[in-house]
Amino acid sequence: MKSRERYEDSFSVVSYEADYLGRVTLFSLFNRFQDIAGLHAAYLHVGYDELQKANLAWVLSRMKVQIQRLPRRGEQVRLATWPKGIERLFAMRDFCLTSEEGKTFVTATSAWLLVDREKGRPRRIETLPIDLQFPEAAHALQDPLNKIIVPEGAIPVFEKPIWLSDIDTNRHVNNAQYAKWITDSFPQDQFSTRGITSVQINYLEETLLGDTITIFKTPDNSEADDYFLEGVSRSKGMKVVQAAVSWG
Repeated sequence: MKSRERYEDSFSVVSYEADYLGRVTLFSLFNRFQDIAGLHAAYLHVGYDELQKANLAWVLSRMKVQIQRLPRRGEQVRLATWPKGIERLFAMRDFCLTSEEGKTFVTATSAWLLVDREKGRPRRIETLPIDLQFPEAAHALQDPLNKIIVPEGAIPVFEKPIWLSDIDTNRHVNNAQYAKWITDSFPQDQFSTRGITSVQINYLEETLLGDTITIFKTPDNSEADDYFLEGVSRSKGMKVVQAAVSWG
């Protein structure tokens, strides 16, 4: 299904999208979200190729995902996305992943910035030659994408050098890579007995090739339901990403 208001596609979860338990990974989910968002943007004539001609790009700023159940390897699913309009400098977009019969697995909401690639600064979305207001759009998630306040007491979990394989066509770390870092911040045993039910990632600064990011996490307690994480750039000495993760 393709229209101005909505874009849908179906796919089967393949082996490289699944974890050691056979469930689709956060990394794969974020990749699927950005893929279908890009396809819909191209359908609306504001995709990567069109924006590149004007030296512009969409950059994901915030994403929140609610998980009821993660589909498994070989499972046939349907992914839908739709724009929700403009909030200040953000273009809002939602996602819904369901079974072929319509049972909801995952819902998500996201905020995207339109960025001048040369100046590295946001541009007002209203300057695009298309109306991206969608007053009748539904909400996959009603939750606001607020700032994340990481409590005191976070401790370093690991350091992540930024390699060439982490870099995308915008020449910075792709947003899905941060979801992989979040997964790597938790022990295997925790995934064997529990599951992530909610994750919000706020992207604060771009991360570039050659940098090293220290990942901090609090609380350091496998029995906790809620965790906060942040990544700090060694070269810049500043926070580049923050996340809030809930387990069930």
